[in-house]
Amino acid sequence: MAPIRVGIIGLSTAYNFTGGGTWAAATHLPALQNLQEEYQIVALANSTVESAKRSAAAHNLPSSVKTYGSAEDIAKDPDVDLVVVSVRVDKHYALVKPALLHKKKVIVEWPLAATETEVEELTRLANQSGVDTAVAVQARAAPAVQKLKEIVNSGQIGRVLSSTAVITSSFSTETWGDDLKYYLDISSGGNEFIITFGHSKVLMLTPLVLDTFVDVLGDLANPQAVLKVHYPKTKLVNDKGEVVNPEFRKTSPDHILLQGITPNGVVSSFAFRKSTEPIDETGIRWIITGTKGEVSITGPDKWQMLDQELQLQVKILGGSAQTVNVSSYRVPAALKVAPIAANIASLYAAFAKGEQSKYATFDSAAKTHKLLDRIMAATKIQ
Repeated sequence: MAPIRVGIIGLSTAYNFTGGGTWAAATHLPALQNLQEEYQIVALANSTVESAKRSAAAHNLPSSVKTYGSAEDIAKDPDVDLVVVSVRVDKHYALVKPALLHKKKVIVEWPLAATETEVEELTRLANQSGVDTAVAVQARAAPAVQKLKEIVNSGQIGRVLSSTAVITSSFSTETWGDDLKYYLDISSGGNEFIITFGHSKVLMLTPLVLDTFVDVLGDLANPQAVLKVHYPKTKLVNDKGEVVNPEFRKTSPDHILLQGITPNGVVSSFAFRKSTEPIDETGIRWIITGTKGEVSITGPDKWQMLDQELQLQVKILGGSAQTVNVSSYRVPAALKVAPIAANIASLYAAFAKGEQSKYATFDSAAKTHKLLDRIMAATKIQ
């Protein structure tokens, strides 16, 4: 089968993940380059053609790679099968829509879009176009999460009774980049609550606990939450380290408590805390309790980026806790890239095969968005 021809929107000249604008270069590009039987990069689009040319040159891409200065131009290229969008969330809608209208497959970073209206329209257009779509809440593709889902669905721990997740973020917001200030704004659609907490499907609490939770156990009915801003002000600095605003007001919550019950009666709770000095190296501890035993996932901070660092354990009634080897669930490409790109590589491998159980489609991502919206509508930030 011929490889999927890819056009990337948002590839910078950077080589590593160093903040805003560098995610595509650090993760999407190496993942695609290590899946050459499945994918071929054929085009780039940035804000200008010149910017796209600089990115192509910086990464030594073939001269055949076409460069564009708009989402419309790359979307209407007949040689592009898949458009990858890796930019700020406030630009997702404008960049994804042309691709859908031209019936291109789309992979876009989480969040899908900045507002409920935009999420609904993009999801509707994707369904009308009949194209394959994915939202990069990449923890779904992690080997440990895949095995966790299998253990739960197989009945190995019996009927699931409860789920408890404690998530820690060590991101300090005492000083913050001026170009990333949307992360601190609750109304931006790309803040800590949406990105860090929503990425967790259980709150994929870091895109990924809440998203992962929903993927494994289902939605939450009538969720109750406490959202607290303990750090209401921060210093904004420019790319030279100069303070441009000494007291920027932060409105995105940094401490979150959430509880609810799934349609199957699973009593669920999530506690998200920010600690600049965590007492241990555990960034995520998720325990699922059943009538026959328990299963848990633990790992350091930034869980959506973790692959081999996640530890999966299971304990069946009458036995001892056993660490589960998940190496057979790991795709070869995930071993060839930096750890930060491993789950993205796994996502791309699954997308090429249409294995939707390993990634979020626009439809399933929209459900997570709606859950987050319900939480926000029912909760006052303190």
